[in-house]
Amino acid sequence: MKFMLQLRAALFAVGALGFAPAHAQAPPGLREAINSAIDRGVDFLLLRQNRDGSWGDDLEEDVPHFDRHTACTALVVYTLRKHKLPADHPALRRATAYLEQRFPTHTYTTSTQLLAFTALDPLAHKKRIQQLAEQLISWQVGATGTWGYPVHGSVPHDLSNTQYAVLGLRAAHQVGIEAPKKLWLELIDGVLAHQESNERERKGPKSGEVLAAGFRYRPLPGEEVTGSMTAAGVAVLGIAKECLGKALDPSAGRKIERAQQLGLAWLEREFTVEGNPHGPGAWHHYYLYGVERVAALCGLERIAGRDWYHEGAAQLVREQADNGSWSSGARVAWPAQPLTNANTCFALLFLMKATGPSSGGDTSAPADTYVAEESASEVWIRASGRSKLTVWMSGLSARAAKRLGVDEGAALEQVRVVRAELWLDGKLDQTVQADPQRPWKGQRLATQHAFASDGPHVVQLRVFVQRPESAADGELLELRSAELEVVARDVFKPWMLDYAAAEGANKFRATNVRVQASSELSSLSSGARAFDGLQSLAWRFKPDDPSPTLTAEFDKPVRVQSLSFSHANASPAEFNHDARITRLALRFNKSSEEQLLTWGGEPLEKLVYQLEKPLVLRTLSVRVVSFEGGAVNPKVSGLAEIEAR
Repeated sequence: MKFMLQLRAALFAVGALGFAPAHAQAPPGLREAINSAIDRGVDFLLLRQNRDGSWGDDLEEDVPHFDRHTACTALVVYTLRKHKLPADHPALRRATAYLEQRFPTHTYTTSTQLLAFTALDPLAHKKRIQQLAEQLISWQVGATGTWGYPVHGSVPHDLSNTQYAVLGLRAAHQVGIEAPKKLWLELIDGVLAHQESNERERKGPKSGEVLAAGFRYRPLPGEEVTGSMTAAGVAVLGIAKECLGKALDPSAGRKIERAQQLGLAWLEREFTVEGNPHGPGAWHHYYLYGVERVAALCGLERIAGRDWYHEGAAQLVREQADNGSWSSGARVAWPAQPLTNANTCFALLFLMKATGPSSGGDTSAPADTYVAEESASEVWIRASGRSKLTVWMSGLSARAAKRLGVDEGAALEQVRVVRAELWLDGKLDQTVQADPQRPWKGQRLATQHAFASDGPHVVQLRVFVQRPESAADGELLELRSAELEVVARDVFKPWMLDYAAAEGANKFRATNVRVQASSELSSLSSGARAFDGLQSLAWRFKPDDPSPTLTAEFDKPVRVQSLSFSHANASPAEFNHDARITRLALRFNKSSEEQLLTWGGEPLEKLVYQLEKPLVLRTLSVRVVSFEGGAVNPKVSGLAEIEAR
């Protein structure tokens, strides 16, 4: 009862439920670990953006009631904006273009798009936000006040879809687009139906008063009450109260308050940061983000007397994978996949306390830093950047001092630097002149290179200095740094926006395609993946396939002017995972003649074959002639997409 009294006071004090108080000081080292975890998680997401601007996820089966790639892309955009990544960052520009081309058809996707577009620029996307909000409003199931997927009424309503619909409508509300009062009032009654019934509620030993009551996914007898759904129920009711404001009548207000008290008491009783209480482990990170949302909306610093944020953050720091991601690791119940991108978003949104009020301005992505200060090299260098790389001299080694014939400690005063050269991939890139009349004294001699494309590079700094004894005759000694491997990232090029819109122009998407593959690495890598419109899934052939070939037959003849082909490696993280195709052979219809194509260019760039004149295609054969590279699978390659225009 003490907890309920504290909660009641908190609910009245918070009022609109939009303020989250500051937490107690983090344990030693935890704040630094949290910041590092956030940076690494953001990096993970940025490296896994596909060439068309999208993010997919690792669902092995198609889910007809879930636009998973569009929903995942919108969720990542929302997460990156909560990180304060600028809206004009190349990754967000590409993702925005991708989302603009795809109007959603299901609740999760509509809701996450609302979150994304309101976080990007509400004024620029006002029309789209209005359309999305109107769509969600029209999908509310009148008899229940809640939301389903929807799929022609075949999938019933549930509290998870409802939660995301409400999050989307709250985002619209915050930028001035209001839902009708009736919607919120019907929602309240609908959500209350998901709370434990009287028969399942815990009774006080004396008064018979209900002490705790959680929420379930569907309002069905025997449906399990879970942590994720209880957090959802409490949060949704709080949002309804927030959006109704003064229009909330006292009776409805009392119902919300009582239901929240019971729900939060249930969360207190079952509170853990190590899993989803009474629910599938697959939804652990989904649950933690729900806890963050409840705590922010209700102004709670502690749950069950425990610091929910620092405990949850410490757990997430421990769980983070080496590559910066979070994954459920679930292989039991649906989804039988780890949903790595989505779970990484949920973990980051928890760590960033994303539901609370935003503060601070936009930031850039974490900068990549590189160091080459080996004792064997003469010049020490450091570098920092992504699309623009700054390289500077950080010191001279003892080896260099010996070659110059000076004491290591006196090098600052005795060494005279004439110039420094930046070499990129074995070629001279630029030169920085120094003043040989002045002692070096630790000058950085910084140079900067703007990359033209993403991918790996090797940089080296060559420094030309005068020997102290040869200053008069001008003899120079060349000192070299170690070769430093760097990776260019976030380079924006015009074709990226074209790729984002490519699916809408792809004529193969207007007909059924029957595909036969000479081999398929797995069910996830079937030949049909090359014609599914998704860059994140690809056809991959087996290592022992002597002549990897795809043959496609179209139900309706397709008139094409050009064909484009995308490597199976669809994101920067996959640049050199599988081998890359270097030559393709094409056959059209029943022709025995093959067209041989050579594939070069950037790792993410498509191969475009422009026909001399339009051709009506009934069948298309694509044979892989040669391939190279592949750090992980050098004998495996494939195609993410084949498109026609």
